[in-house]
Amino acid sequence: MSADIIVLIFVILVDIGLVIELLYFILKRNASNKLIAAAFENDEEAFEKAASSLSTKTLSAFDKQLIRFNVAEIRRDFPKMEVLIREFEGMDLKDPQKKKIYPKIFYYYIDRGRKEDAKKYYEKISEFSVYKNKKDIDWNYDAYVKGGHAYLDEALKSLNKVSKQDLPAREKLIAKMYENKGINADAKKYYRLSERHERELKERRR
Repeated sequence: MSADIIVLIFVILVDIGLVIELLYFILKRNASNKLIAAAFENDEEAFEKAASSLSTKTLSAFDKQLIRFNVAEIRRDFPKMEVLIREFEGMDLKDPQKKKIYPKIFYYYIDRGRKEDAKKYYEKISEFSVYKNKKDIDWNYDAYVKGGHAYLDEALKSLNKVSKQDLPAREKLIAKMYENKGINADAKKYYRLSERHERELKERRR
């Protein structure tokens, strides 16, 4: 698979939630891909050189930042993610671009426990009348920002439909809802399930 095609697929799959799995595939099967390797090495000069060498010339400034952000997310490089968020905020983003990056920033702030920042991005997301995965965003906002459990029954019913990749996060969300409701035994149960399934995912990626 050529580097051009790999990067094109990467940019497309950013929007359908398969970026992490794709990146692991790339690293396993296409270690020579210079663009992704440069992003992982945080080598800006090599990254720009690799991006400019693509024959497709399809990478916008936003696309390149999105690749950097996803790599930083996988590496849990929080300082880098903070820098990139500031840079996204300084860009004149179009609506399709906002719909790609706003949820990622929202979930980053949820993960970091920064409720006010998560609320700001929830409000930005809510400005769109139609938004992919808005239900999941609403559930996370209610549980992690408002401290609620309004969607607990729906979240429990969703477990038999959620993908293996998303299962640990959904179980952690349910645990938080039980915690907010004051049912600590069930909260501990789902936190343990989330941790176990997260370990299994990591084992599968090796």
